[in-house]
Amino acid sequence: MLEINYQANGEKRTISFKSPADFVADEQLEVPSLQDYYRVIAVKVAGSQDVNFKGTTIGDLYNYFLN
Repeated sequence: MLEINYQANGEKRTISFKSPADFVADEQLEVPSLQDYYRVIAVKVAGSQDVNFKGTTIGDLYNYFLN
């Protein structure tokens, strides 16, 4: 499971995906669930916060999991 804590329009929110691959697939939709410019606060994969992600936006997170 992938859990993303992010900030959109000054509001902190959380969204979950079954896996990083599901997040990447969602971002490739014509209208994704998250905008590329939303700020990432924290990322957890399988309950672990240590995913070595150093970016700041949803777009950065997409590129991180795409590679």
